[in-house]
Amino acid sequence: MYFFYYLPIGIDADTRRFPVLTTLFSVLCIVVFILNRYAAGDLPLNFANYIYSPGWSGPGTAVAAMFLHFDYLHLISNLVYLILFGRYLEDRLGPVLFAVVYLGAGFLGNIAQGWHNIHVLQTGAGIIGASGAVSGLMGAFLVLLRHHRVKVAYWVFAPLMATNKAGTSDVHVVFALAIWAVIQIVRGLIQIEGAGTGVAYVTHVAGFAFGLGVVLATGGWKRGAVAGNLVKARRALRRGDFYGAQDELSYYALACPEDGDAHAQLARARAACNDKAGARESYLRACECLLRAGQRGKAEAAYLEASRSFPDFALAPELQLDLCFGLERTLKSAQALKAYETFARIYHDHGEAAFAILRAANLHAREGDTARARACYQRVVEHYPGDEWAEFAAEHARRLGTA
Repeated sequence: MYFFYYLPIGIDADTRRFPVLTTLFSVLCIVVFILNRYAAGDLPLNFANYIYSPGWSGPGTAVAAMFLHFDYLHLISNLVYLILFGRYLEDRLGPVLFAVVYLGAGFLGNIAQGWHNIHVLQTGAGIIGASGAVSGLMGAFLVLLRHHRVKVAYWVFAPLMATNKAGTSDVHVVFALAIWAVIQIVRGLIQIEGAGTGVAYVTHVAGFAFGLGVVLATGGWKRGAVAGNLVKARRALRRGDFYGAQDELSYYALACPEDGDAHAQLARARAACNDKAGARESYLRACECLLRAGQRGKAEAAYLEASRSFPDFALAPELQLDLCFGLERTLKSAQALKAYETFARIYHDHGEAAFAILRAANLHAREGDTARARACYQRVVEHYPGDEWAEFAAEHARRLGTA
């Protein structure tokens, strides 16, 4: 007797958006299961009519059947894969392509299994479940996130070999999904030889192939390679290989020039490799991209990080002022003060230089440092006598001088 079972429980990836469709499909499966199991007699519809019966049912039933499940184990096993893989895929594919993969794989899988049942297994057994749809997600996952790792929980039970072992392990996505696909194919072939027909293995294989094909046809292989650069860079950073991380992040930044987070990571890697010019350039790109994306908090953090390494670090004039205002609004007074002073020093001939010095004076005054505030006002009067703020600065300097 030998038993081996494994279940994916985590993936070393992140998401940026809430998985709306993944949640919707999961909730639909749960609601339909509960209604069918506990309230079927009280509803005006018969769920048995939505079982896909090959040779009798139409295309619409092939889609509806994917939301029906036989028992709790059937439901939970599909939900585990849908939720675990779906949320990452929806984040990367977007809702439209994700829906195409999920619904298309479920539909094609049920149709293929129906044909197989009639012509190969010679049975009219009905087909239900989201297995084909979930298998499509796994095929898409194999392309887009092939450089990631899956954490699996496993149990090996072989009493004749005195083995009973359970635990978790991190497995490469390609290995994990390739093993899964081989198992489905082998079990499907065994089924042809007379094994039970309780599991629709052809649905799994057809759905997997559909998801794989759709993502490959829409440029998924290249996107997967680009995502792989970021994955390998993060692993290199964790083991302290800054040169390796720098190479991978450089490739990624070229492919995704608007990813401010990636530029910030590249800046840190270049700084660790003592590439000061490269680090400075990457910090500039990071701040610019993050500000354009509306990620002000991250932009401010990247700016402050860069200014600690480069005392004269400054963005383009308009962006530098925008960042100064943001720091002041979020009550980061010391950082805002330094940013205003940097602007006035680097861009002393700019039309807003006098205004930047006035903002610095205001921050000094707010902190109770009247001497520095007065010095800033006098600086405006002396260096920018023709500026529209010169008279305002002279009045405030006079008041502080007599205070």
